[in-house]
Amino acid sequence: MNPNMRALMAPRSVAVVGATERPGASAGYVMKNLVGMGYAGRILPIHPRETSVFGYAAAPSLSALDTPPDCVVIGIAAAHVPAIIDEAGRNGTRAAVVLASGFGETGEEGAALEAELASIARDHDMALCGPNCLGLVSLGQGAALYSSTLDPAMKRGRLALISASGASAIALGNSGRVGVSALVSMGNAPVTGLGDYLRWFAQDPETDVIGLVIEGIRDPESIADAMKDVHAAGKTAIALRVGRSAEGQRATAAHTGALAGASEAQAAFLARTGIVDLPDMDSFIEAAVLCSGGGRPRPGPVAVIGVSGGGVAHVTDIASEVGLPLATFATETVERLQELLPGFATPQNPLDVTGAAFGDPKVYSGALDALDADPDVAVTVAAQDAPPGLSSAIADEYSGIAGAVAAYGGETPVVAISNLSAGVHGDVARAYGDAIRLQGTRAALTAIARCQEAARTVSWPGETGDAALDAAPGSIGEAEARGMFEAIGLAGPIGEIAATAAEAADIAARIGGKVVMKIASPDIAHKTEAGGVALGVAADQAAETFERIMASARAYAPDARLDGVLVQEMVTGGVEALLGLVNHAPFGLGLVVGAGGTLTEIMQDAAFDLLPVDVERAEAMLSRTRLSKLLYGARGAAPADRAALVNAMVALSEFGLRHSKAIEAVDLNPVAVLPEGKGVRLLDSLILRA
Repeated sequence: MNPNMRALMAPRSVAVVGATERPGASAGYVMKNLVGMGYAGRILPIHPRETSVFGYAAAPSLSALDTPPDCVVIGIAAAHVPAIIDEAGRNGTRAAVVLASGFGETGEEGAALEAELASIARDHDMALCGPNCLGLVSLGQGAALYSSTLDPAMKRGRLALISASGASAIALGNSGRVGVSALVSMGNAPVTGLGDYLRWFAQDPETDVIGLVIEGIRDPESIADAMKDVHAAGKTAIALRVGRSAEGQRATAAHTGALAGASEAQAAFLARTGIVDLPDMDSFIEAAVLCSGGGRPRPGPVAVIGVSGGGVAHVTDIASEVGLPLATFATETVERLQELLPGFATPQNPLDVTGAAFGDPKVYSGALDALDADPDVAVTVAAQDAPPGLSSAIADEYSGIAGAVAAYGGETPVVAISNLSAGVHGDVARAYGDAIRLQGTRAALTAIARCQEAARTVSWPGETGDAALDAAPGSIGEAEARGMFEAIGLAGPIGEIAATAAEAADIAARIGGKVVMKIASPDIAHKTEAGGVALGVAADQAAETFERIMASARAYAPDARLDGVLVQEMVTGGVEALLGLVNHAPFGLGLVVGAGGTLTEIMQDAAFDLLPVDVERAEAMLSRTRLSKLLYGARGAAPADRAALVNAMVALSEFGLRHSKAIEAVDLNPVAVLPEGKGVRLLDSLILRA
């Protein structure tokens, strides 16, 4: 157990600098919360003039205390904080909570103050929550180092919440749907970050689920390392990412000074570390309820059961939209259901057990047992609405079904869901007992799907290399890049660079047939926009085409380096794809694949994953694109060489890993995926140095 984190999260003594009885003061809230939440350790108010605060004897300074406290909560103005941290560290305190704003979120001056604060804390080897935060509360210890009102009766449970946003922590922690073990408002977190809190809660016996509200990721290595501990402990980490849109990123930057990275890179990082990525607060809460009730459901298809054909059909519609597949019942399951259900019922998935379950709850229980025995069913979704507005008499009709779910003892998890996010009638809720019960069709099914599919291991980061690119400084154009890619098995068409119109005509004649001519410039990434591409050029047209391309390129980019015009054989047939590498700090290089050619940006058809990408990951990436269907052959076209494209993706991933420190981006577009068995051809390529 990290002693600094223990001092922060489970302190045996707490000093409150700036402690006061003045209404609305942040340090005053902390004093009241420590008392109200039943903190059993020493409470040590610090005030230069007062002799007591809320009945506790006050000291004029930290140095005046007889023994150093485990943790210091600082509730004074930002300018005075570094000196207090230094005093605390010199006296032997191991942790601090800094409530004040006015640091990195405010601009250069605040950032300098934050850097000073962080340096002092590190010099003294202190854990630091904040600055610019509400603080934290560990409910088990009553350690309420929190500068907003807390309810001593707040629901306690197995969810630990870590949030850069104090308001989000308050909202999620008081949803009423799931109990919490701890709340952490991280603030700017220049010293103690997500990885430190993940590592702490991985070993916390009071926590099963670790919820993260993420506004930005600064230290992915620490998070990935900590997630190994989370997985080893059999626990689940779930995340709500805010600032995914361009507008959201601007709002986040203004709020905490942490500009979120590219959304695709963040999503890929969470997937590679096994953190469940949720799209909104509702699905986040339902995932917390789901995983607090006995761990994550195993991957696999689901069965949907209910007492209304329309109701289960609605659930099935949403399941399809969120990517939750339905199980195919085994013959034995169908036969068992036929014996159990009325003759007019259809034993299929989704399963309508009909109103017979109201008259005899054993019908519902028997159906659950039948689905439990089916080898294809990973989770059974028991969809039943009993809204809060029902009368007690009507609600009583549903209690038998709820009781059947509560009494279920099979191995296949059964998750009860209410299609209405408003929940269920109180009597029915009590009949469900300790059964897992989710609210809102989309939120519930999204939670199930995301929790099922998330990895149970960490597969990031891969080994990276610092091999240099043997080329001149700056961008590396197609002619030079082509040699690098040929060396890793990614061949392009035959061709040479012409420096003059006469050379262009000579090269075209030697290649024979129609050729492609493209401007050769490391400074022009979009050749078509520059008028720098000509297709189907005959040898007798090459000289004139050369002059036109050079003139157009000069007009488009007057300062660009023009090495000449590349004259290539014209590759026809196949499917045009895009392959690339892009560096998204702080995660490093990722691989992009999608539809290629001139429509790439219009179609926006691409999948992204962080390196390394192996064959299995490459196939999974392709399956997320519309390109995937084209490769199988559309409208009678011959299937393209999908295997060759997958191998090209893996080869590019390995190239990126070797040269990860030297590459900012690689653009291979288009890549011609030829008919099956004939491989791929790189028709254009560009490398941007880091």
